[in-house]
Amino acid sequence: MSVTGKIVNGSIVLPPGTKLPEGAEVRVETIATEDPFLAAVERLAKPRPHLPKDYALNHGHYLRGEPKK
Repeated sequence: MSVTGKIVNGSIVLPPGTKLPEGAEVRVETIATEDPFLAAVERLAKPRPHLPKDYALNHGHYLRGEPKK
C-alpha cells in the first residue's frame, strides 16, 4: 500500500479516509521536488565566463593546439 501525505506543523497528514492497521510499521520517504536530470542539465548549461567565447567553435585549438577555425 502506498499513500502520499503532507507535513503540516511537523506532523504527517494523510488523505481523509486513509486507514492503517494499529501497530503497522510504515516507511516515510520525502519526494524529490526537482527532477535530478533537469538539475544536472541546468548546472551544465550555465554560462562559463572563464572559458574563451569561441571555445565551442575552436575547442580543438584549446585542447590539442589545432589551428583556429
